[in-house]
Amino acid sequence: MKKIMLIIAIIGLFLVSGCQNNIKIIYRDSVPEEQFECNSDNDCIPLPSDCHPILCINKEYESDYEKPKVCTEIFALEAAYNQEDCICVENKCVNKNLGRSPESHGMTLEEARMIAEDSECTEKGALTENSFYNENTKTWWIDLDMKEEFEKEYCNPACVINEEIKTAEINWRCTGAKI
Repeated sequence: MKKIMLIIAIIGLFLVSGCQNNIKIIYRDSVPEEQFECNSDNDCIPLPSDCHPILCINKEYESDYEKPKVCTEIFALEAAYNQEDCICVENKCVNKNLGRSPESHGMTLEEARMIAEDSECTEKGALTENSFYNENTKTWWIDLDMKEEFEKEYCNPACVINEEIKTAEINWRCTGAKI
């Protein structure tokens, strides 16, 4: 039973971790051109089959797509999560969040990395290039490659930098799966 649970957990992690990056690439090339056509902002919705949709389509085609069963909880600054994020420009549905910059939120990624460099994050691991900004919590999340002596099983640690109080700490993001 323990082996089955471990296998299910591993498969789940692969599905969740691949959700954001792979779907964008697949659908960018395979959404038919006519599905982007619109007459007003009310015609446009986020692409239903993407966890963190970059594309907006005409809602008339919503039934052509299946919503993902599992998605990461990562917040993507440029994603269109609500119908209000999609607008009709020159008769094409467009994601108005594209090109949105975290600089408008008070802290750049470079500033966040500087705070992280002087924290427990770099004492116990190395900052990677993988990062995202959570607009709701006003935090930067930068994935960590932990030093061997600080690694924890079933964890995917990130350095979380709070833009309001300008501090950084490790969030271990553990699955809780045990053998």
